[in-house]
Amino acid sequence: MRMPMLFVDLDNTISDRASSFRRWAHTYLTDRFGRADEQLISAMVVADGDGLRHKPEVAADLARLLDLTPAEQAEIIVVLRAGTLDELQPTPGIIESLDAARAAGFEPFIVTNGRPSQQEGKIAKLGLADHVADMVVSEAVGVAKPDPEIFRIAARQAGGSLDDGWMVGDSAEADIRGAVASGLRSVWLRRGREYPTGMPDPTHVADSFVEAVGLVLSDGASAL
Repeated sequence: MRMPMLFVDLDNTISDRASSFRRWAHTYLTDRFGRADEQLISAMVVADGDGLRHKPEVAADLARLLDLTPAEQAEIIVVLRAGTLDELQPTPGIIESLDAARAAGFEPFIVTNGRPSQQEGKIAKLGLADHVADMVVSEAVGVAKPDPEIFRIAARQAGGSLDDGWMVGDSAEADIRGAVASGLRSVWLRRGREYPTGMPDPTHVADSFVEAVGLVLSDGASAL
C-alpha cells in the first residue's frame, strides 16, 4: 500500500521567509545608510510581495525606494536572495511535526515554486532534508503550483499516492487552489490574514504549521 502524501509548501510554511527578509532588509539598510528606518523596511516588504512578485518588478521598486544605481539595481535580486538565505532561521516545531506526520503514515514532500538552487539552499540551511521524502521545485520540472501536474510529479517521485493526501501552505492561489484541483484536502496558514474572496475553500485554516499538521493527523487518521 502506497503512503498518502503530505505536500508542504516551503516559503512561509516550513521556512519563515517573511522574517528572514525583514532581517536582511534591516541589515542592508544599516550597512547602506547607517540606520534602518522601519517605514522603509515596510515599503521594501511590500515591494518584495512575499517573494511572489516577478523579480524585475521587485528590483525596479527597490531601486526607486533605495535610490540604487543601474549597476546596483542589476545586482539587487542576487543580494536579496543571498541575504534572505543567510538570515533564515528554523521555526520551532517544524521538524517534530514532519516526523510526527511520517510516523503516522504520511509521506511529507515539499512542493515549491522557485529556483532549485535557492530552495535547496533553504532546505540545507534548515536541516530539513532528512525529515522529508524529497522536494519538487517548479523551475526544475517546468510546471508550477497551482497546476495539478506538479503534485502528480511529486507523488510519482515519492512512490506515494494522491489518495487521502493533503496540502499545507500559505498561498490561497498556489497551494489551496492547486490542492482542490488535485483532489487533495488542504490546510491554509493564516499568518494574520483574511482568506481571499473568490478562492476555493481550504479544508482547514491554521495559525502555524504545527497546528496544521495536528489537523491533518486528526482528520487523516481514519483514512490511513
